[in-house]
Amino acid sequence: MSLPAGLTSYEFLRSLEPSTDLARYWHLSIRKQEDGRHPMLAPDGIPVPTPISLEAFFGKPGPIEIEIGCGKGGFLVEYCEKHPELPLVGLEWENEIACQAARRLQKRTHLPHARVLLGDAFYFFRDFLPDSCVGAFHMYFPDPWPKKRHVKNRLMGPRFMEQVLRTALPDAPFFWGTDHAEYNAEAQAVFASLPWLEMEIPNAEPTEGIMTNFEKKYRAQGKPIYRCKLRVKKPGVEKV
Repeated sequence: MSLPAGLTSYEFLRSLEPSTDLARYWHLSIRKQEDGRHPMLAPDGIPVPTPISLEAFFGKPGPIEIEIGCGKGGFLVEYCEKHPELPLVGLEWENEIACQAARRLQKRTHLPHARVLLGDAFYFFRDFLPDSCVGAFHMYFPDPWPKKRHVKNRLMGPRFMEQVLRTALPDAPFFWGTDHAEYNAEAQAVFASLPWLEMEIPNAEPTEGIMTNFEKKYRAQGKPIYRCKLRVKKPGVEKV
């Protein structure tokens, strides 16, 4: 399959669909052609945004909160237990792990507005989230891709943060945490380069006292933890 003129990478059409097996578990996947094997390219290589209806997706309108990399749902479930009416989606790109988080939610019918989504966080933000809909971002212990040849796979970077700015409500907090010193330094450089992102707490405690499964393990091992809380200051937009 050859690339259209002027493109350096493929842009595929993507679908967002609920799981047929697990309640509140959604899949973000590349659409296939009729043969079921080959992916469908976006027309002219241009992305085709299809913003979701927050009320249809979550069962109530926004604002929403997002956990980027929810793992097995340790933080997601405990946080939602404290905020049962909150529309929150946990994004995870490993199917087996995302399934575990979805199963935990499925058992908690008193948390009707929480969701788990399997897929690439960047494309969910770019193609499916409306403007100015997110009240808080949670990004705890993302995969650091420590090998040099894999560093390009890291989510944290200017391209992703552009989507954070677009989707954020004014003054939305952005919570960050990692155990990986080099990835943290890279993230801090990104944060410092963004004039619309304000550092609020440089050495933050776990959000509402809730630790992820990874953080519990790393603290037990005596590993250093790097956390901070930032705030999105949308240019030219005042909080209502």
